Amino acid sequence: MKTQMLENGTVIDHLPAGTGLRCLDILKKQNIGEESIIIFINVPSNVLGKKDMIKLQNFYIDEKMATFLSLIAPHVTINIIHEHTVTKKVKPTLPDTIEGLIPCINSRCITNTEGYMTEYDIKSKQPVVLKCRYCEFEFTPD
Repeated sequence: MKTQMLENGTVIDHLPAGTGLRCLDILKKQNIGEESIIIFINVPSNVLGKKDMIKLQNFYIDEKMATFLSLIAPHVTINIIHEHTVTKKVKPTLPDTIEGLIPCINSRCITNTEGYMTEYDIKSKQPVVLKCRYCEFEFTPD
């Protein structure tokens, strides 16, 4: 499959099939602007069988966003492109703890009622399971 090459930007690769649109919704909240976005859904993959992929022209993902994407896609690969060449390849890994990245889904948690910053321990990395340090609620961020 031939696709348009990026001159500068980010390629988010190895997203499990069906997660690309969710990842794109998250990225849109990061003010990606009016730049071109190319999304591939259910394309063949030697690693995953089928995968999704996102290409972002003139937009670069920071470490916080890479960590967030790894919650949804533990095997995600992020390629930074400059002048049509991959200059950096990042395979983010889940840390043991996550702070302030996503809200607790327990509506009675103190982070939702008192304004505390969320803090989670990673209970499992495959599948990803988070445990809130305040209310001890466990959930999968999907």
